[in-house]
Amino acid sequence: MRIKNLMRNSFFSVLSQLVLIGFGFFSNRVLNLMLGEALVGLNGVVSNIISILSVTELGIAAAIVYNLYRALAEQDECQIAGLMNLYRKAYGVFAAIISGLGLAILPFLGYFLKDNPFTPGYVRLIYLLWLARTVLSYLLSYRRSLLIADQREYIVSITTLLVNALNYSVVIAIVSLTKNYALALAINIIVEAAGNLWISYYVNRKYPFLKQLRRQNVDEAVRANVFHNIKNIFVVRLATKLLTTTDNVIVSSFIGVAFAGRYSNYCLITNAINNISLSLAGSIQAGMGTVLAGKDYRRGEGMLRMSTFLFFLMAASAGCGVYAAAEPFVGDLWLGKGYLLGRPVVGACAANLFLIIVSTPVGMAMGVSGLFEQERNLAVFSAILNMLLSLGMVKRWGIFGVLAGTFAAYFVQLCYRTYVFYRMCIDSSMRGYVTELIQYLMLGTAELMLVRMISDAVYGSGGVWRFLLLCLVSAGLPLALNLIVYCKSERLRSMFSLVFGKLRRQNG
Repeated sequence: MRIKNLMRNSFFSVLSQLVLIGFGFFSNRVLNLMLGEALVGLNGVVSNIISILSVTELGIAAAIVYNLYRALAEQDECQIAGLMNLYRKAYGVFAAIISGLGLAILPFLGYFLKDNPFTPGYVRLIYLLWLARTVLSYLLSYRRSLLIADQREYIVSITTLLVNALNYSVVIAIVSLTKNYALALAINIIVEAAGNLWISYYVNRKYPFLKQLRRQNVDEAVRANVFHNIKNIFVVRLATKLLTTTDNVIVSSFIGVAFAGRYSNYCLITNAINNISLSLAGSIQAGMGTVLAGKDYRRGEGMLRMSTFLFFLMAASAGCGVYAAAEPFVGDLWLGKGYLLGRPVVGACAANLFLIIVSTPVGMAMGVSGLFEQERNLAVFSAILNMLLSLGMVKRWGIFGVLAGTFAAYFVQLCYRTYVFYRMCIDSSMRGYVTELIQYLMLGTAELMLVRMISDAVYGSGGVWRFLLLCLVSAGLPLALNLIVYCKSERLRSMFSLVFGKLRRQNG
């Protein structure tokens, strides 16, 4: 049943992301061409500010989901209901906190928007709509975490797909017909609320004991553990948000809101690819959490190494594909030459994407192992490092300097997480895993250079068919080379046997 749920979760998560990528690119094209890159920049900066404020929610979510793994494995309905009741109350408090913080920032929005062409009233309207959208989601969305922890993420993925597809369609239609982005955002709020209400209805039917035990409290020991973890996770999530969202804010503040809009277009490409990898990670996470919660550390290490190999295959293809095809896509097929940022920036985006994807499994392993205090220290250090390096290099090297600072922070995270996870959880030598990581980084760099040498010849004079051939070669060549290199490795055999072997036994 677990393998069946894993495959189903993976399929619908990836399918959802692929469909939404298409909607996202078309929607962003409409926003750029109809309303201009400045509006795209404004939207990106405002959403990043709201995302930083949203960090207050993430501490309680991670802490409670971590405890849900064991409660679900033991089928302890009282414990599950108590955790979900605590979750509901905490979300109500956090919704109020974020409302207050969001309103407090409102008078200072202008400082984050250099060369902003919009009126203060319009900026405030867009910001308040984003704030209302976020606050309302806290009050209605907490039940989906129970489905994810219970390895039923496919339900969430299908609902998210339908809601976001409808929201993108609304943006495209309204902006194309009326150029009223504020109206589109307002309708998006209603659609998202409807989707969250449906999830709540489904969870109440699937887990009827939640209503019966609506006043159930968690054990004092569990409550103390949850709030102890929240303190660490809150700092982790705040620092992580600063690491992942400040690039756009720094670009907008020091270079200009229009450049932030151009950079947002490239972020849309890399974020779309990264979201696919995160969807796959989310479908694996519950299984890894169950294994590590059962103290089966040997099997947990095997899952980590196999997952890292799988994510390396994805990272190499994704990084090389972005490096070769992003400029032709943005300049020739999607938006136009005026939206290009240059090959060095694209190379930095590709390098960051590669490192983020390769680092995903060990970060996931840290989270499901409950190593929140160690994550806190790492998150604070890497966020400070990123900000100092990015601010120090932005005036001299522009966007490339900002991305170089981010790459350094991600590399530090990968090294530290590997060391801590093996020392505190696996309690065995990390030499084999580190050797594999070094191999992956060297192979990825070599494949990036190879693709760079042949990409111009493959694309030639341009055109849709040439672009499709470029995508096929730039993403397919690294995958083919890596499969050849590792064709006899235990990692590749284990990955195939895990999926196909267990499916055959289950269907036999």
